[in-house]
Amino acid sequence: MQVNLDNDLSAYTIRGYQPGEIAITPPIQGKTDSTRPVEVEVISGSFVISPRQLIRDWPPMEVEELTSAHMEILAELKPEVILLGTGPKLQFPDIQILAEIHHQQIGIEIMDTAAACRTYNILMTEGRFVVAGMMNQG
Repeated sequence: MQVNLDNDLSAYTIRGYQPGEIAITPPIQGKTDSTRPVEVEVISGSFVISPRQLIRDWPPMEVEELTSAHMEILAELKPEVILLGTGPKLQFPDIQILAEIHHQQIGIEIMDTAAACRTYNILMTEGRFVVAGMMNQG
């Protein structure tokens, strides 16, 4: 599935999604050249993305592997909202895993990874500081 790309070339954006592969556009540093092709990185594992940071190799590949320590990685980035992409289908993690996120009064939305990809770009475009943990198994 193609995901609409925002014009903000100074942030990490999600360009496309298919199960097991998510295409990321990294920020462009310095002057932009409209004739230069857009760089794309395809990530095949789970990762964390925010407008300013990309953390490759985030350990959980599925909801059953998710721990509080994995969620703390997202919370440490101090987002307004966390998106949790749970793979090809929506699955809710144990409430205890989310307890510290709620305690820190950070919003959290849980959805399948395709929906999380779309939502990430929308929230980022709105100027919200969003962090997404994407479980990305094939």
